[in-house]
Amino acid sequence: MGQSLAVKYRPTVFEDVVEQTTTVTILKRVLETKNFKNCYLFSGKTGSGKTTCARLFAKAINQGVGDPIELDCASNGGVDNVRAIIDSANQRSLMGEYKIFILDECHAITSAGWQAFLKGIEETPKYTIFIFCTTEPNKVPATVLNRMQRYNFSAISNSGIRDRLIKVCQAEGFINYNETCDLISKMVQGSMRDALTYLEQCADYSTDLSLNNSKNVLGNLSYETMFKLTWALNSGEEGKVLATIDDLYNSGADLKNFVNSYLEFVLDLIKYITFKDIVLTNIPAYLATEENAVVQYTVEIPDALNRFNEFAKSLLDLKAAIKYDSSYKSTIEASLIRLMR
Repeated sequence: MGQSLAVKYRPTVFEDVVEQTTTVTILKRVLETKNFKNCYLFSGKTGSGKTTCARLFAKAINQGVGDPIELDCASNGGVDNVRAIIDSANQRSLMGEYKIFILDECHAITSAGWQAFLKGIEETPKYTIFIFCTTEPNKVPATVLNRMQRYNFSAISNSGIRDRLIKVCQAEGFINYNETCDLISKMVQGSMRDALTYLEQCADYSTDLSLNNSKNVLGNLSYETMFKLTWALNSGEEGKVLATIDDLYNSGADLKNFVNSYLEFVLDLIKYITFKDIVLTNIPAYLATEENAVVQYTVEIPDALNRFNEFAKSLLDLKAAIKYDSSYKSTIEASLIRLMR
């Protein structure tokens, strides 16, 4: 079985990490001085390189000897799991100088689990290092947070993702990839892992990554879907609005994520209307060419700026309303229909 592109092209040295320059520089300096702490927190959005850098850091600390102990806190976050981790942490590594734990998704640790960790962190043996990784640092208790050395990982820029995808395409022998790499880089909201996953899906369909081929795979994730929804909302076509949501739902798309993406898309339209420069948005450039000027058609809607400001406000309200809603499809449909009134 072949490796996925996300695994195959995962950085093996710090120099391969895309962006995160400040954090990488600090970590390399720590390695030079060997001024290691017992507890680190790597926080940032999904796909930004937290776990990858944790592995590289752990490998460098032990100079390539042995492997860190990796645990997913979503399934190991209970108090009994934490006590077992602490017991293990008190035993020396049989291989490397340091016993290193990488604890992914640490925001899933229970309250009782964090209480158990607190004592373990305070009394960590000098040969043990914990590296916690999370997308939600706000869920880490302050009493634990102030005992950690924290590093923040930013979302990777569109250009950084696009350039990395192009290098992967060149290495893999794909063709006609430039526009698809640009499209994917603007779809994934800073996540390199998601970008490589989408690229692989497109390549599984055809190694000719022309837009026509790639859009057959990306389907409802494409910007055309959001433009289609926008036109239907503005023209009062309830049937098309509901059909778009049905298509998304039936294709397995996460509707909550789609609402987030559609809100960002509407904000991009507001930016384009205001500044008349597509470079300032995440909208793919090909959608504003003379041959396919769908952006321009959309922003020429009468009173477009006020209209899209109303859209943005309603979508913010909708985003809050469906956060804990178990029947959110109906809530989304009702909210979008109300937008047409």
